[in-house]
Amino acid sequence: MTRFGLILFALIATSVRAAEAPHVLPAAAKAYLPAGWKVIKLVKGDLNADGMADLVFVREETDPKKITKRDDGYEFNGNPRTVVVLLAEKEGYRKVGEYPKFIPPAYTFEFDNYLDRFKEIGIAKGVITIEFDWFATAGTWWTSQESFKFRIEAGKLRLIGMEESNFARNQGEITLKSTNHLTGKRKITTGMSAFDHMPNRPKISWEDLESRKPIYLEDLPPCGHKD
Repeated sequence: MTRFGLILFALIATSVRAAEAPHVLPAAAKAYLPAGWKVIKLVKGDLNADGMADLVFVREETDPKKITKRDDGYEFNGNPRTVVVLLAEKEGYRKVGEYPKFIPPAYTFEFDNYLDRFKEIGIAKGVITIEFDWFATAGTWWTSQESFKFRIEAGKLRLIGMEESNFARNQGEITLKSTNHLTGKRKITTGMSAFDHMPNRPKISWEDLESRKPIYLEDLPPCGHKD
C-alpha cells in the first residue's frame, strides 16, 4: 500500500470510530451525565499524580430535533458536545470542569463540507490529548490532523502543546507542525510527500510564538480555531 493509501485508510477508520457505541460511566460519575445525553468517548488515567484513575469523557446531547436527514438517509447531527474532566477521590469524583464549546457537533453549518472533526481523546503521563481531523468533501484538497495537549495547573486545564499534520490529497505534500506552548517554540517540517514516486526531502525550520501567555481549555474556540 502506498503512503497515500495508508493516510486514506486512516481517515476512513476515523469515520468508523466516530460511530462507536456509547460508553458507560462508573456509577459514581453518572451524576455528571444529564438526562438526554450520552457518552461518546471515555478515558481513564492519573492526571494529578495521586495514583488514582481520573476520568475524562465527552458527552453528546441526543435531541432528535437537532438531527436532520437527507433524502438518502444521511444524518446531519447538530447536537452539542461537552468535555468533562473528573478527578478521582476515595468517595467518588470531583469535577475539574465542563467545557461545552471546544468539541463542536458532528455537523455545523459553518463547516458544511467537513466530516465530523472530532477524532479521539486520551490520557498519558498526566496529559490529556484531544484530537481532530479536518477532511472536506468539497472546496479544498487539504486534509489535516491536529492534537491538543493539556495538563492540570492550579485547577485549570492549560494548553501545553499541539501537533499538526497537513496533507494535500492532490499533490501529496505533507507539512508537520509541533508547537510547545511552554517554551514558546514551533517546529515546522516540510519537503515530504505521501506518494511513493515523489522524493522525501525533509526541511526543518523554527519559529517563535507571538505570546507565551498561558492558554486554558475554557478560553479556546471550537477545535482551537478562531476562524
